[in-house]
Amino acid sequence: MESNQGRLKSLLQQESSTLEDLYETLMKELIALKERDADSVTLLSQEKNTLLNELQKLDTERQLYLQSSFSKASAGVTDEINQLTNEIEACLKKCKKQNSINGGIIEMSKLFNEKMLDIICGNADKETTYGSTGKNNTDKNQHSLGRA
Repeated sequence: MESNQGRLKSLLQQESSTLEDLYETLMKELIALKERDADSVTLLSQEKNTLLNELQKLDTERQLYLQSSFSKASAGVTDEINQLTNEIEACLKKCKKQNSINGGIIEMSKLFNEKMLDIICGNADKETTYGSTGKNNTDKNQHSLGRA
């Protein structure tokens, strides 16, 4: 039982460490987005994918290990394992929140770039409506109220 918990503890520590690395990458991505550094954003996106793949592998390994090593009755979980699990959950929430923020910045940048392209192409005077997704639409006939 002691060695089982040692292996579980090791897997949880690896997950926690990888999640912290993911959070650091997300914060670097935020800075790159603010600085509009497309090259860095691309590199950080690749790094994020690598870390997410590693997290998936660790999660699968942990689940398989738990299924094969512990019965529900004998899975006496220590305080240390509970603490690691809580840290993982907290860091996961933090990563999800930061990823959502970064996604919002990317979407706003995309809309800004579309607007700038319209101005450059001489379409700045077009009337603009917004669809249900929040994207601008310059064709009035495609507006949901216009189709009624």
